[in-house]
Amino acid sequence: MTLIELIESASFSPSGLSVELPVAWTQGRTGYGGITAALSLAAAQGLADGRPLRSAMIAFVGPSAGTLDVEAEVLRSGRNASSIRSRLHSSSGPGVDALFTFSANRDSILNQPGGAAPLEAPAPDAQGLPFRDGAPEFTRHLEFLWAGDKIPFTGSDSAEVRAWVRHRDPASRDHPLALMCLADALPPAISMTLPNFAPLSSMTWMVDFHADEPQTENGWWLLEARSDFATGGHSSQDMSIWNTRGECVAKGRQMVTVFA
Repeated sequence: MTLIELIESASFSPSGLSVELPVAWTQGRTGYGGITAALSLAAAQGLADGRPLRSAMIAFVGPSAGTLDVEAEVLRSGRNASSIRSRLHSSSGPGVDALFTFSANRDSILNQPGGAAPLEAPAPDAQGLPFRDGAPEFTRHLEFLWAGDKIPFTGSDSAEVRAWVRHRDPASRDHPLALMCLADALPPAISMTLPNFAPLSSMTWMVDFHADEPQTENGWWLLEARSDFATGGHSSQDMSIWNTRGECVAKGRQMVTVFA
């Protein structure tokens, strides 16, 4: 079931949605963080009065599987910005608690673009790697073009990971939720330094968007994550996203728990 098909299968209400999450969108015993964040955003967008998403603060508080119910509420709506909370539950209990801030661009003297992309865009005919047995289930819905010769759990001396990522389904690439859905697709950067496989899980994720409607070509987005702190079973990482024109469209931070 593609992203579009999943959204179309959801039952929407004025304050939220309910949807059955397919196993193919899971990661271990829980829903992939990008898809649960996207569903939480879908519920919030219905209350945002058309304002574009500017910032998201997401806490993955528990596993999410089976039937997912998302309830959204407006915390405050002012002249320029709206703050909306979404809470996702499943039979396992609370899964995601998210706070979304919606705010449109306005006239300003500010003009400080994000840093340029460190890599050139993929060729128009580029194809991502096929789904690999043993990879997280959700990756069957995404294509990856890895940047560099290092892969997770091979004991690299650099806690950094980059890849071009897009939805395998061409129709899903331009969906308003497409970027949120794949923005958390990379393995945690600290996994590059681990000599053997170890379970990892996102705890919190914050992402700021730099454009009202981020655009790219052929569905490709360049994702980068860099771990800058790791101790006591936790790693904190900086995250960036660029489009194919080399424009930085989002910046984020994430705390990951590492069972190693």
